[in-house]
Amino acid sequence: MSTHSRLALKGAALALALAIPVAGAVWYYFERAHTVSFLYGVGVGVAGFASIALTVSLLTVRPSGVRILLGVASYGGRLVLVVAAVGVAVYLDAWPVLPMLCGLAGVYVVENLLLLKMAPRTMRADSSARPVRGGLERRTEV
Repeated sequence: MSTHSRLALKGAALALALAIPVAGAVWYYFERAHTVSFLYGVGVGVAGFASIALTVSLLTVRPSGVRILLGVASYGGRLVLVVAAVGVAVYLDAWPVLPMLCGLAGVYVVENLLLLKMAPRTMRADSSARPVRGGLERRTEV
């Protein structure tokens, strides 16, 4: 499993773990429909965010013309999936809208904050040189 996939799955698992107590609070203060709506938004958010690993892998691991086009298409497809999943539920008036959008947005906020903490540090702040295959890469400011 690639680093991107591990980070995305860890973020998804942590977002789900944090969403459970929030769903309990929504159930306590509101009704069942609001809780179902919130959990639906969380589920759509987790599915959409976990698919970022595919997009990042296509764009960064051995990038070629076809892989870049597939990466851009998968990014667009992920956005269409999220918009369609939430939009259809809103259009059909299946559940309350605000808890669903709060669940969706909450997943993106939580996972972005968690991924910032979990992402591997690749560059040292004290040096502009880093080892690469067969030598040393030096970066300069323009």
